[in-house]
Amino acid sequence: MSEHPETVKCPKCGREEADPAVKFCPTCGSSLRGEPGRMKLRRRLTGLLVILTVISLVTTVVAAWARAVVLDTNRFVATVGPVIDDPSVQSSLSVRLTDSIMSSLQIEERVSNALANVGDGDLPVSPALLAGPITQGIEDALLKRTRQLIASDAVSTIWNQALRTAHERAVALLRGDATNATIEGDAVYLDLLPVVNDVLAQLEQPLSDIFGRTIDIPTVTAANADQVATLLEQRLGVDLPDDFGRVKVFESDALPAAQAAVVTVDRVVYLLVALTMLLAIASILLSTRRLRTVLWLGFGVAIGLIVVRRLALRLDDMIAGRVTGETNRNAVEAVTSDVFQDLRNFTTLLLVAALVIGVGAYLAGRPPWLTRTLERASDGTLIPRDTGTVRWIGEHAVVLRAGLIVIGALVLLFTDLGWASFIVVLVLAAGGWFLLTYLRDRVTGEADVA
Repeated sequence: MSEHPETVKCPKCGREEADPAVKFCPTCGSSLRGEPGRMKLRRRLTGLLVILTVISLVTTVVAAWARAVVLDTNRFVATVGPVIDDPSVQSSLSVRLTDSIMSSLQIEERVSNALANVGDGDLPVSPALLAGPITQGIEDALLKRTRQLIASDAVSTIWNQALRTAHERAVALLRGDATNATIEGDAVYLDLLPVVNDVLAQLEQPLSDIFGRTIDIPTVTAANADQVATLLEQRLGVDLPDDFGRVKVFESDALPAAQAAVVTVDRVVYLLVALTMLLAIASILLSTRRLRTVLWLGFGVAIGLIVVRRLALRLDDMIAGRVTGETNRNAVEAVTSDVFQDLRNFTTLLLVAALVIGVGAYLAGRPPWLTRTLERASDGTLIPRDTGTVRWIGEHAVVLRAGLIVIGALVLLFTDLGWASFIVVLVLAAGGWFLLTYLRDRVTGEADVA
């Protein structure tokens, strides 16, 4: 017969517990005193609420990110603006602008007309045979100049300003603010006319030869920036299409549906935030073991965010794979890569926070191994103080901590760290600091005051 008949043995892990006030096994969490039906129901409801909270929180994160990227102008420009530095985007944009110039100025037709006016005896071959190669040569020269200009630093400012203006107009329309933005014709445009104007300015002599008169391309200034198309029409003597040098980014035909979608997105995001908070509070209040519930919430959210990041990579590949043409595909891939990289950056801190919360809840539950480790640390058996290495480290802890700060500062100063790497450096520095402090106290027996 047992000397302690009041001791209860855990049916799952075998741990014996003598304290009658303990209802659950500290090791594995199993019930020691039997579990009433109401308690079982609470645990099952808690598990369901944890799952719903994780799903709701992950959905909220994605929805809030999408709303910020789509509707916040600063965030949109910061995300999409850098793509102009990608060679594939520069190449695709150069081809598009070159095609627009060739078509709008009717270069091939003008070359053919110019050759037709030359006497037959003055040409080695018929004008029809020369028109194609001459037009192709002009197009190649135009494409080369366009690529050079778009790859220059000067275009970056024009690109970002065009993005900002177009996005502000589109968002104002989507939110029904008709006083701040209007649709030009039937769309909102990304205006790259200043870039086209600079390209044409570099080709004034060939254009003068084609048009049969002196062409003087205007200089774009702040005063005439809104009149570039009109000035070009006057100098070139042609009627340019409404979308000349501009990229259509928003159709007015889709305005009612888009405005309704924006209102819906705003409401959904706010509702998701409220729902997530309510579910999290309910799951913790209903739980019979709240630290364990917080642990699963933290780890569940971390897993959910990891899944989102993987899905973003897959979606990035799927979008690029549906685009025809290698040049266009590379350009779209560059844009989507930057957009989804922003999502991964957006979720990095949340992912780290979720893991920290999960680990913190686990350690706060005082698992047996942690209890044993703390006991050994308190009685001096974890790290013996009489070893030469430990004593040396403890005696020089102050100097070592200073060195740790210097090394950390140098790493942060001379390396371009992402958020994840930055957090790792901080965690390692903090861990090293506390370890050195502990060894100092163990060896010297003095409380740390510095």
